[in-house]
Amino acid sequence: MHPPAHSSGESLQVTTPAQAGALLDFAYGARLLEQFLDPATSSHAARALNEPANRVAYHVRKLVDCGLLRVAGHQGKRALYVTAARTFHVPRTLVQLDEPLTVIGPALREVTTAYAHAVLDWQTRQGHPGPGNEDLTLHLSGSAPDPGDAIGPFAPALRLRTVHLSPRQYRAAQDALNGILDQLEAEATAEDARASTFVLMTFKGQLHLT
Repeated sequence: MHPPAHSSGESLQVTTPAQAGALLDFAYGARLLEQFLDPATSSHAARALNEPANRVAYHVRKLVDCGLLRVAGHQGKRALYVTAARTFHVPRTLVQLDEPLTVIGPALREVTTAYAHAVLDWQTRQGHPGPGNEDLTLHLSGSAPDPGDAIGPFAPALRLRTVHLSPRQYRAAQDALNGILDQLEAEATAEDARASTFVLMTFKGQLHLT
């Protein structure tokens, strides 16, 4: 078992590479820990994340072993877990910040792979490509059809925009986008609801796709 990280109230100082690696795992690090801000079972987290229960339970055990999660009690025979802190401090020496893809690369690969499969699935459901039609249609910025007009449900969409904002506008845009997602998450689930993913990335600068 890994040594516990040093905790002080609401914050926690990460002390080992294993703890840093577990925390920065985009799939089952902070994303999973957020399900335990209040005591919860691993099965509850699995339902919230729409993930297989055995997979989530495996990663919960890893977070417990690292000292990032702790047992807060029991609900019948099931353990209730809670985060060791709400804020984590990771020493720069434990993170390869000079090689950012070591941190964000796995998440971006998963996002792009899932998105590509969603596009192929949607095309299949729409009957594309049809016999003798192997065209790939690209719409330039401003000329793409409204997603609401797309045939069939859950049409995948990708939007890239570079805009000039003041610090105040930038923060307001982030808050507004987060507010939309929070509202959707809080709404009652409809009978025809399906797991849907929105990836929100904002950063200062612009893309150089060359």
